[in-house]
Amino acid sequence: MKSSRKIVVAVLMIGAILGMASAQKVEITYMQWYNNTESEGQEIQATMDRFNASQGKIHVTPILVPRDGYETKVNTMAAAGQLPDTTMLSEAMAIEFAANDLLADVSSMYPKDAMPMKSLTFTYNGKPVAYSSGDVFLVLYYNKKLFDAAKLPYPPNSAEKAWTWKQFVEVAKKLTKDRNGKTADQAGFDAKNIVQYGADFNRLWWMWPIVTYSNGGGLMSPDGKNLLIDRPESVEAMQMLADLYLKDKVAPSVSDKNAMPSIDLMLLSGKVAMQTSGHWEMGVALKNSLKDGLQYGVGVLPKMKKAVTYNTGAPYGIFKSTKHLGEAMEFMRWYTSEKQQWGNITGGIIMPSNLKYYKDDAAMKEWADMPPRPPFAEFKPIIQYALNNAIQVPWYYFNGYQGLSDVLESGIDNVWNGKTTAKDYITQIMPQLQKYFDAHKAK
Repeated sequence: MKSSRKIVVAVLMIGAILGMASAQKVEITYMQWYNNTESEGQEIQATMDRFNASQGKIHVTPILVPRDGYETKVNTMAAAGQLPDTTMLSEAMAIEFAANDLLADVSSMYPKDAMPMKSLTFTYNGKPVAYSSGDVFLVLYYNKKLFDAAKLPYPPNSAEKAWTWKQFVEVAKKLTKDRNGKTADQAGFDAKNIVQYGADFNRLWWMWPIVTYSNGGGLMSPDGKNLLIDRPESVEAMQMLADLYLKDKVAPSVSDKNAMPSIDLMLLSGKVAMQTSGHWEMGVALKNSLKDGLQYGVGVLPKMKKAVTYNTGAPYGIFKSTKHLGEAMEFMRWYTSEKQQWGNITGGIIMPSNLKYYKDDAAMKEWADMPPRPPFAEFKPIIQYALNNAIQVPWYYFNGYQGLSDVLESGIDNVWNGKTTAKDYITQIMPQLQKYFDAHKAK
């Protein structure tokens, strides 16, 4: 009798232990940088709390790191063998980390019907190592009131009708005014006292090379094997971009631009009539000035030889050192899904990563037919432009894009300010560029 009771007690104890084990969650970590501790940190923690409460298998703990020094922090953790399981990276970091054997192959992370678009896939040695959770691309923003006042048609919003570079400059001249009200295409225009610039094409280090692709050249070939920045077409495009300030007198200098406020305030104040930047500006900056009367539109970039834009998006990946790859993938699928990103999507910061959200007007209207985006009829051609005319920023496939850009940018302000020509500058910097490129290009 006593032995029977002992057996029963033993069985109950084993059952309790097994029950406790089955209830125990797998612990994984997720690392992300922040710019504002109070708001961003609380939002990220709230998202983790929602995931942790949504299922009983996985518990995610966020690791929040200041944006400045994020790369250094990751490298320090890698050297110490203390990397987190999952991470958000800056675009320029992903392939470098993959080349250092830090990122896991994530080709099996999504089922076929939930796969992000190929253009949002960071690839190393033929394998996906990270995905962007949303799509952003370069466009042309403009102040509608300034165009109306000048009785000029708005910039085209479809690739088929994209302005040529010559047309872009001609319109920009009509919108560039000096303190006496004369425009840049009129006699007596005072280029030393400009109060309204017709246009500015963003010369940020990763944005401006899109003009080289538009002109039939490029920064590098899409397979990452050939450097193209020294091609005549690329050099010509660089010089045409510099000439917006140097010769056409329609754009601010680099130093003047750096002293200007955010894009919404530049457009609202009439300091600049047209400005290129990323899709995200609608949800980050432009929305802030709508209440003050900003009426902005979105057009496609002007073309040199072909209509083209850059696409990109912050990558999310899994470190190879994780001991819980399956659970890490499950969390990342949840975290990067359109459902979890819906606020950023409808808020005008990113576009969906999956093609099913573009299959017809009804699917697109769910996320694109609302402020701060322009009316859907105006914005739909822009969506098609992003889908059909975008090429990847090379950080999707080239190991060392940041370092290559650092070399290219080391003295490029001399081109933008007219101290040297694009041809002379590229000739001067090319040996150093080629050496760096050859050391990092795809084999």
